[in-house]
Amino acid sequence: MAEYKGIKGFTVQTLTSDPTLPSTVGQVYYSSPAKALKYVIPGGASNGSWSAGGTVNTVRGLSSATGASSDSSIMAGGSDPSTPYVDHVEQYNGSSWTEIAEFNTGRNGMGSFGSVTASLITGGTVSLNTHTTATEVWNGSSWTEVSELNTAGMEMFLSCNGTTTAGLASPRGPGLGTLVESWDGSSWTEIAETSSNVSLRGSTGNAPSSSTMLFGGGYPRTPNTEIWNGSSWTEVANMNNTRADCGGAGNSISNAIAFGGRSATGPTIFTEAWNGSAWTEVADQGVASRFYFSGSGSGPSALKISGYTASPGANSNATEEWSAPDVIIKTVEPA
Repeated sequence: MAEYKGIKGFTVQTLTSDPTLPSTVGQVYYSSPAKALKYVIPGGASNGSWSAGGTVNTVRGLSSATGASSDSSIMAGGSDPSTPYVDHVEQYNGSSWTEIAEFNTGRNGMGSFGSVTASLITGGTVSLNTHTTATEVWNGSSWTEVSELNTAGMEMFLSCNGTTTAGLASPRGPGLGTLVESWDGSSWTEIAETSSNVSLRGSTGNAPSSSTMLFGGGYPRTPNTEIWNGSSWTEVANMNNTRADCGGAGNSISNAIAFGGRSATGPTIFTEAWNGSAWTEVADQGVASRFYFSGSGSGPSALKISGYTASPGANSNATEEWSAPDVIIKTVEPA
């Protein structure tokens, strides 16, 4: 009888523990503890679930967040009942929040991207009906004002490649639903407009040279999804749940989630995963919320931070962590 080595050209390894790295996908091995033949398949964001994390120190909505993972994130700005234009910044270590250096211009509804050592915030609302073009960068210890947006706006979507060297931004405002600007590390440039004139969208992906995805939105509320390929926008499959103000996280448009947001009846707990061609409903959030604009994380991990749970002023200080495995282990069943 033919052996596996003769068919595949190599022997099956014996391992004492299951692999966890994405590079092991496709591997077949013998698990000595389980006394079974196993194999590795891709995990990803769609296989995750939410769990409660540490509460934030300053309860607020309309905040923004950035970070590479659910245990290394920054939450900036926002609006609370006593201070509608917050300049507070907090950093998350996976279990608790710590206040760090404030930024220069207090605001809510701004966009952000980057990491805990290199982040960018831009746009937002600084007073009643007054939006800003101000952009600030974080170097791990302080904030510095840099080149401004071309068009002032609030409730921005942003998408980037994980640092402050590149990104896309789009504001909410009268007639601004299609406007997109690209950040190259030093200045903003207007680029191709989106297909649909919709504000209050969620976003995720890498930008500006590669893929970014926009989803949902309000005014009008829509399940619309669009993808940026580095030069233009294309409409793709709609979300299952129509909503605006939803969060998004992921390191690519084939490994991403959209969560929360505002439906026609109020804040939602829905989470959907995108596999590159369609949305699938996955595990719900524990706390329904909207207007947090604070999805943070990459790959199969993400963070959902405090937001409005009913109406402006009804803020939550809840943090929820989305965790998903990079790989899934399967056991070869006897024929």
